[in-house]
Amino acid sequence: MNKGNILLICIVSGLWIFLSNSVAAPFLFGKQATAAPLPIEAVSLQSPATPQYVSVSALAFQPAQLNIAYTKDTQRQILSLIGPNLGSTIFVAPLTLTDRNQLLALTVFGEDFDSQGEIRLRLKRCDHSQARCVILAETSSTLNYAFGQFETSPVTVPNEVVDNRFYTYFLELELTALANSGLRSVRLELATQGGAPPVGNPERWTLAGDQLSFPVPNADLAQVRICTDDLSHLNNVTHYPFVVIDSERTIPLSSNSCVTVWGRDIQIQRRLNTGPSSGTYQIIR
Repeated sequence: MNKGNILLICIVSGLWIFLSNSVAAPFLFGKQATAAPLPIEAVSLQSPATPQYVSVSALAFQPAQLNIAYTKDTQRQILSLIGPNLGSTIFVAPLTLTDRNQLLALTVFGEDFDSQGEIRLRLKRCDHSQARCVILAETSSTLNYAFGQFETSPVTVPNEVVDNRFYTYFLELELTALANSGLRSVRLELATQGGAPPVGNPERWTLAGDQLSFPVPNADLAQVRICTDDLSHLNNVTHYPFVVIDSERTIPLSSNSCVTVWGRDIQIQRRLNTGPSSGTYQIIR
């Protein structure tokens, strides 16, 4: 092979390599651009909570005492009293709620023809480990009284996530309205709750003796649920403890109830010359 042929082969080979790289490069670049997408966590959006409803018929309620005179009208779907009753007229209905769902609101339906009585409904939560219940929400027919069929405005349940590990839930009806008045149904609104569970389990707080305040141990801005035990042993409501948030805002506490607050410095306090009080607190987030 002479030098001319060798030179021609080199020229052709070099031209082929140049053309091959020039044509393949765009395809190679495109392949690399689609091979490494952003992580899913960086581009996905969290879906909003899905509303859910739990409805309880008045026919599911049972009297707390055997001497209550009442009737259940299956045509009107109404639980009513028969004549005046002496003493307590309390009815209860248990609830089965999905764990980790968030309770949002409570609405009550019925008929009230008695301007002196009422249909009062409470949503309550009880501890497994002790005989202690707290009121999560409460409403009454007198708030939307129209002499007849009524529907209460939804009562917000403040930051309550269903926790079946520690609590049971039930509805409590206090029925004092007569004249064929009664409860028809109760509707609970819930939302699926994602994310992490509360930071800590319920812990005890106590104010007794010379102790006038209990600082909730939250190191930074936190949402805290504070509950009270029975405070009926105190002389009047002015002796009940109260919550002080960041030394600026004060929220009174009531017996067997809960409040949920945000703050960096949260304290449970009582005034001088008042009796002992106690309850629980839980850091939500």
